[in-house]
Amino acid sequence: MLKVVSAYEARKNLGELMNLAYYSNYDIVVEKMGKPMVRIVKVTNPINKVSSRSDILKKYAGVWSVDDTEKIKKYTKSFRKSVKILK
Repeated sequence: MLKVVSAYEARKNLGELMNLAYYSNYDIVVEKMGKPMVRIVKVTNPINKVSSRSDILKKYAGVWSVDDTEKIKKYTKSFRKSVKILK
């Protein structure tokens, strides 16, 4: 469902609008001076936070298996040395 509110109403009732979007699956459009500016919707896929250095290396250096911990440590060490050399 869609609900359109003014920026003033959104500012006054943000918590209520967030609950409406999350629990009742409303799409809320916030208007400023009659012009649609933003939309408040339920998040379905939250952003995953990177929890460790190994996860960063997996993401940027290729696919690594869980058993590659030593390889990852060696790669990290050599990567840091190469970065220092470039500076």
